[in-house]
Amino acid sequence: MSEGTGAARRDKIVTMLREGRRSITGSELAEHFGVSRQAIVNDMAIIRAGGADISGSPLGYRWDGDAPPEGVFAVLACKHDREGSQKELEMLVAHGCTVLDVVVQHELYGEVRADLMIATHRDVERYSEAMRRADAQPLSSLTGGAHLHHVRAPDAVALESARRDLALLGYLVED
Repeated sequence: MSEGTGAARRDKIVTMLREGRRSITGSELAEHFGVSRQAIVNDMAIIRAGGADISGSPLGYRWDGDAPPEGVFAVLACKHDREGSQKELEMLVAHGCTVLDVVVQHELYGEVRADLMIATHRDVERYSEAMRRADAQPLSSLTGGAHLHHVRAPDAVALESARRDLALLGYLVED
């Protein structure tokens, strides 16, 4: 579907993101609109510069605006090897948590943060597949597996249950 003007395309992108219930990748948007992925990257920069609250992660773009997010927020300190990444994420989403980001405290660079926005088992699958395809290491490989996750849980019970399961896996770092 080729769109007439960039402005019209950007309006439709905002509508798609606002109405969507999942992240949409730049490649998906590019294919939908019949433009290059770079055109979508440029569109997103313009949309964000206009004040739209859109987050980006390896899983795609997601609308974060309008209503404040519901739920309970927490920072979880974790440590595990590369193989533990998928298990950790699967366990968190199984409890209804959204993993917003990953943060490491690097000796030289200080705080290094990457948006994740992983909320479903499909998101975990896409993330893990992207890591395998790129033969990439998780950000926590810079710090011997130690990292933080900002998470949103539906309620305090789900959060505590997720914490308990992380501890059982040996992934949760206690203060």
